[in-house]
Amino acid sequence: MIAWREKTRAFAVHFLVTLLFTASAAALVFLIWFPDPFQQMLGGTQLFEVLVICDLGLGPLASFIIYSSKKSRRALLFDYAVVGSIQLAAFFYGLYVVANTRPVYVVFAVDQLEVVTAGDIDDADLAPAPEAYRKRPIWGPQLVGIQRAADPKERTKMLFSGLAGKDYPVLPAYYVPYEQNLPQIRQRASPVSEIEKRHPDAEPLISKAAAQLQIPVEKLVWLRVKHRKGFWTALLDPKTGRPVRWLPVDPD
Repeated sequence: MIAWREKTRAFAVHFLVTLLFTASAAALVFLIWFPDPFQQMLGGTQLFEVLVICDLGLGPLASFIIYSSKKSRRALLFDYAVVGSIQLAAFFYGLYVVANTRPVYVVFAVDQLEVVTAGDIDDADLAPAPEAYRKRPIWGPQLVGIQRAADPKERTKMLFSGLAGKDYPVLPAYYVPYEQNLPQIRQRASPVSEIEKRHPDAEPLISKAAAQLQIPVEKLVWLRVKHRKGFWTALLDPKTGRPVRWLPVDPD
């Protein structure tokens, strides 16, 4: 006869343990690695969400199936070791994939901002970088600028590197504090009236942002934001040049 009560209890305990574990990881993913609006902008968290749902369902379901008070302690430990190993392997694989797709830098490059993910940067390219940029940021994306190569030979090398798909934004050796690029940022930023002319449907988003920021619309400027799924628009603070709002609008 099936002992439904004890199996249900095993399911519930396993579910609660899994829920606590995944909730902690979800806080890391959705609040720190992908702060608003990067989750919407980049996606990248879907695999983690699927794995969490599977973990919350299949792990406790396995407990429901394998648990029996008639089994020896050794047999139960073996069964749970197998189930737990599979669960943890799947979970950490999902977390690893998400960690590679998380945004680590937002780089000002020539005339736009580029969102660089952890997987875009090769490990070998971290060592020659300034000390501040030798590790991928863990606590959300960092805003940086670029100091382009001054030596003609190095510029030629970077030209070929860019043609091969490895340009300045993914090479931390050329990163500098964002503020160092402020003159170029102010020169390249455009008034929001341009966006409103190209995309009238964006006007409510801009007006709402201006009201929340308490900045007159006519003083707001913008830059295009390039990311792996397309383009957005960043509204910049006219004084600091830093992004203050991200709009899901392709400005082109």
